[in-house]
Amino acid sequence: MPTIKDVARAAGCSTATVSRALASPEKVSEATRERVTRAIAEVGYAPNVAARNLRRAESKTIVALLPDISNPFFSEIINGMEEEAHRAGYLVLIGDCEHDPARAEAYFGLLSTNQADGILLLTAEVPRALVRQADGRTDFPLVMACEFFADLDLPTIAIDNHQAACHAIDYLASLGHRRIATLSGPAANPICVERVRGYRDTLTVHGLSGEARILEGDFGFRSGYQQGLALLESPVTRPTAIFCHSDEMAIGVLKAARQLGIAVPERLSVVGFDNIGLSEYCEPELTTISQPRNEIGREAMRLLLSLLRGESAVRRQTLSTQLIVRQSTGRPAAEHSGG
Repeated sequence: MPTIKDVARAAGCSTATVSRALASPEKVSEATRERVTRAIAEVGYAPNVAARNLRRAESKTIVALLPDISNPFFSEIINGMEEEAHRAGYLVLIGDCEHDPARAEAYFGLLSTNQADGILLLTAEVPRALVRQADGRTDFPLVMACEFFADLDLPTIAIDNHQAACHAIDYLASLGHRRIATLSGPAANPICVERVRGYRDTLTVHGLSGEARILEGDFGFRSGYQQGLALLESPVTRPTAIFCHSDEMAIGVLKAARQLGIAVPERLSVVGFDNIGLSEYCEPELTTISQPRNEIGREAMRLLLSLLRGESAVRRQTLSTQLIVRQSTGRPAAEHSGG
């Protein structure tokens, strides 16, 4: 196990200085404290006493964990987080987990080295035991945004995914669509579970439960394109409308439709989810469920900061969504010919 001598060697100072930084951080300079903190992280020295003493000094840094930083969905959320954090004098450290729970676990390791004061978790791809342990620490607040754990009561800022999916399917059914497929994100993801539940519930309301067809993607462009081809290549079973769990997948479906010569919206209606910037500039412009992404980011950061101040706060806040109707949806071909 690393020792305090290892820390001193990595920090370029004496063991006495390291001990003083751990026991009485206010008695050393900020530069020395930061050097010792970095050295502790570098050598992996984090006994309970060190962690407990280091918690006496704030880092003024919040870690935001994302499942995939390349996904444009997160840009507005990060912007909202940054606005609130900057106003309160905090910095935001973005951690890209790349859908890898082990990478997320590494960021949680910052708890014991005073390199962050709290975590904003934007992914459910994290070991539950790790989250339970963090949530049990009153000195290290954790807030979830967008995603959630169905079996954990964590402070959360999110939307009603079931209701949003119901709204999308109800709209398509009102246009006259009967063969409505859905392209979900990862099936085990709680938000996808809720959206699929809304899809099924609304089909049942309209007497279409026998028409349910669900394919699984990963929220990305490529999976939308590939699964779009799978849904559209057979004229016999081809849906007249597809509800996608992300705008990226919906744009992938639009590409598949173009490749197969299927006109949108004349022969196929497509609905996305999130209202990312590209949704308004693709061809045709995409009908989508709009999430208040900037507001999600701001409210999540506000909740975390209030917890850091020791204030009581509402543990779960649900924000509203809106269906944005654009050019990618219309009545099915039979309706056109009948009119």
